[in-house]
Amino acid sequence: GQQQQQQQHFQQWQQHQQHQQAHFQQQGFPGQQQQAGPQQHHQQFFNQNMPPQGAYQQQQHQPQQQHAHFQQPQQQQQPQQPATANPQGANPPPNSKYAKQMEEKNDEEDQSVVTQQIKRSILINWALQPPNLNVLRPIDQLISTIHTAMPPAFGVASHAYFSKFTPISQTELVLSAAMGNRPDETKLKKAVRKVRVFLHPDKLPRDLTTDQQYMARMLWDITSDSWEEFQKHKDELDWMHS
Repeated sequence: GQQQQQQQHFQQWQQHQQHQQAHFQQQGFPGQQQQAGPQQHHQQFFNQNMPPQGAYQQQQHQPQQQHAHFQQPQQQQQPQQPATANPQGANPPPNSKYAKQMEEKNDEEDQSVVTQQIKRSILINWALQPPNLNVLRPIDQLISTIHTAMPPAFGVASHAYFSKFTPISQTELVLSAAMGNRPDETKLKKAVRKVRVFLHPDKLPRDLTTDQQYMARMLWDITSDSWEEFQKHKDELDWMHS
């Protein structure tokens, strides 16, 4: 009987301790509960605004995927570029354009065998720099020898119009010997203008054959591209020395 009374007293004492402890936590330290509130609020705000795990890695991959998607149309459009340059359009770099034309095979649907022979003769004998034939000759060399690439050159029939062209000598295009015989930009510009006006489609006679027209247009294109390449190289040198 005494053991049962002792157990009852012990259980009552435990209940009394638990009640006091709960009352002590509710009223004894109100500051702690108030401090816990802001911490919980900040933690909830942080959890709500943080992106889910792995989302940042997905965002990093998205620009690469968009860039790859943007490159695909360009790769598909590159083979569609025309082989023959348009004087009024945007052209690829002259050196790569004419070097590529040297490697092209004959396409009888677009050009005849005779036209292909004319093109190769102009590129090999006049336009491209030997021995590799992968870059254009300097503009002063092309201008001073362009009369050798006009009809009746390379098997194309002669025409009275091309005999009216006055050849331009190399000495007319360079500075004095004291200046190292370097090309004079002012003299070159004047000579290039003379050639382009002479070979311009609006200035050519209407009775030219197809081969004569093709030769004149090709000489016009190469001269224009070589002049643009000269100006680009000069601008780069001026920028480096400035």
